[in-house]
Amino acid sequence: MRRTLCIQLLALLAIQFLHFTDGKAFEESENEVLSLEKRAEDLVDEDFLEKRETEDQENEVEDEEEVEKREPEEEYYEEEVEKREPAEEYYEEEVEKREPEEEYYEEEVEKREPEEDYEEEMEKREPEEEDYEEEEMEKREPEDEALYLDNEIEVEKREDDSEEAVAEENQEKREDAEQSAASENTVVEDLDARSIQASFTLVDYRGRIVSSGRQGLLLYRGGTVCDDGFTWNSAHAICRTMGFTRAVRYRSGLVYGSFQSRKPIRLDDVICSSTHWASCRATSHHNCVHREDILLTCTGTGFQLVNQHGSVITSRTEGLLTYRQGTVCDDYFNYSAAHAICRLMGFSYAAGWRHGQLYGSQQTRRRITMDDVRCRYSYWNYCSYRTSHNCRHYEDVFLTCQPRTTHRPRFTLVDWQGHTAARGCEGLLLYAGGTVCDDYFNSNSAHAICKLLGYPRGALRYRNGHAYGSLQSRKRITMDDVRCTSSTWSSCHYNTHHNCGHHEDVLLTCRP
Repeated sequence: MRRTLCIQLLALLAIQFLHFTDGKAFEESENEVLSLEKRAEDLVDEDFLEKRETEDQENEVEDEEEVEKREPEEEYYEEEVEKREPAEEYYEEEVEKREPEEEYYEEEVEKREPEEDYEEEMEKREPEEEDYEEEEMEKREPEDEALYLDNEIEVEKREDDSEEAVAEENQEKREDAEQSAASENTVVEDLDARSIQASFTLVDYRGRIVSSGRQGLLLYRGGTVCDDGFTWNSAHAICRTMGFTRAVRYRSGLVYGSFQSRKPIRLDDVICSSTHWASCRATSHHNCVHREDILLTCTGTGFQLVNQHGSVITSRTEGLLTYRQGTVCDDYFNYSAAHAICRLMGFSYAAGWRHGQLYGSQQTRRRITMDDVRCRYSYWNYCSYRTSHNCRHYEDVFLTCQPRTTHRPRFTLVDWQGHTAARGCEGLLLYAGGTVCDDYFNSNSAHAICKLLGYPRGALRYRNGHAYGSLQSRKRITMDDVRCTSSTWSSCHYNTHHNCGHHEDVLLTCRP
């Protein structure tokens, strides 16, 4: 029993000893691990410090190299500054030199001021010279009229002396007219070419446009036409471009005195193969004198105004517009076309127009003989048309014409209240109650309109602008493209269509 207990005691002691040794070894191993970790951390810190030191050394080397590089540049900049200092000193010397020159220039300007006074004096003299010229023209008009009458008497004497020669000549001319009438049905007229190229007018000795059956001086773009190559074909073709049906007479001569001789000769060698202007050729170069100028008489317009019974209207009464016994369609028809046609029929201007079917069978039994009447200005030689149509009779034109000898448009000058402007004061120019656009408006236009308004000395000045507020802006623009070749209204053309705004309205001052 005792032996067994001793063995058990020894076993317990052995076990405790083993536990004690194992714990001590474990603690020692933990201590070694900790020491190894500390050493590794120390090694890492040393490597990091070494790297940082090497980087700092490298940065210092680079900074030193950068400083060494900048030193030559700073030296170069200092040299440049030293070089510029003499240039600035030279510039200051130049400024000092120029100051006397500027003082000399100011003295020259002061010397020239008397010359400007001389220019003002000349400007004051100009109105006096204009007045003198107008008085001279008024004195010359009776002389021109007397010369015209003398020439007419001389022409009548010559006609009486050569009746037999004239009879033979008329016979030949009748034959030419018959031949040209025969060819009229076979030639197609280029109406667009006619309306653009043929700027003809017939005027009397004062420049007023003549109507059907009256002799007039033939003008082309304001100049006369020479008789070289001129035939009955030429006469018929030119009359047709002006809206007449045919020519009844032509001759040459210096009949209208200084009014005629002052004009340039614009056209020569007018040769036509038929009675259509498209078949004609001419030249602007000439070898003529004014005794060869063409005097032409045209007749018939093809247009008539008729009432509901078919009778011709000659007063200010609305009527159905007919062309060669047929009606006229309203396609493209406007006031320019209305004025042009009224003038062809011997009236002054168109008082109004409209379209409709108002005359029953008197209207519907007629053919529609004209369509697409397009007029750029209020004279027939600026119009084109077609004889074919795409219309019905409810589109037929009814026209009212004013029976006067000359066309005097309804111009007025008004102030900002709409009242007639005082004489010598600026006013807004109105035509038929609407404003006038300044396109192509010039001093000739201003003078012509002022003379129509009763100011014989013409215009003082004109300008454009929107100066009358709502009074101006609520009005229609009723006239545009006013072109005048002289200071008389008979030389003017205009359009009733416009492409303007009210800032282009004409403001006019007439000379009292």
